[in-house]
Amino acid sequence: MNRDYLDTLAAYARRLYRDRDNALFLGVCAGIADGFRWPVWGVRAVATLLLLVFFVPTALVYVTAGLLLPGRRLMFGGSTEAQFWRRRPRSRHYRY
Repeated sequence: MNRDYLDTLAAYARRLYRDRDNALFLGVCAGIADGFRWPVWGVRAVATLLLLVFFVPTALVYVTAGLLLPGRRLMFGGSTEAQFWRRRPRSRHYRY
């Protein structure tokens, strides 16, 4: 293995996280799919197949990854989000 391959692999490992916005259970599959730029349905299909064939090891790895991986960082959505957060309330009392 050369150094460039290991650097690329380390860069992918740093991008792993749990994606709670697109999560079905803990967000591990959605985070892995986004980190490696794979389709979410493909990662979920492979995880389901592995869960059916190797239940205990797959469940342990999934739950461990769900506990150890950090959550997705907040992302800036663009100018419309900036305008929303810069808006000032019209009155001091909010009505719900």
